[in-house]
Amino acid sequence: MSGGTETITGVERFGWDQPAADAGELASFRYAVYVDGARGEASDVSCAPGQSSGRFACTSRLPAMSAGVHTLEVAAFVIDAGATRESARSATVRVVKQ
Repeated sequence: MSGGTETITGVERFGWDQPAADAGELASFRYAVYVDGARGEASDVSCAPGQSSGRFACTSRLPAMSAGVHTLEVAAFVIDAGATRESARSATVRVVKQ
C-alpha cells in the first residue's frame, strides 16, 4: 500500500509488499486491516514472489465499508503461544467509497 487517496466501489483488491525470508515464513503470517482505526482480519489473501528476493506481492479483498471517506492500513501478525504479535501498520491510504 502507498500513501494517497483513491476512489473505490468496494469490489477492488488492495495490495502491499510483504517482506519474508521465504514462503515458509510467509505462510505463518496473517494480516490485519484497519479501517478508520478499527481492526479486522484481511480475507482472501494471496501472495506471490516479488521482484526482489525476500519480498512478496500480496493482495486481499477490501473489507466492507460504508460510503464516504475512510483510511486503510495493513499489518502482518502471528499468533505465538496464544499471544498475538503484530508488525507496525503500513502507511495510511485514504479511500473514497462511492
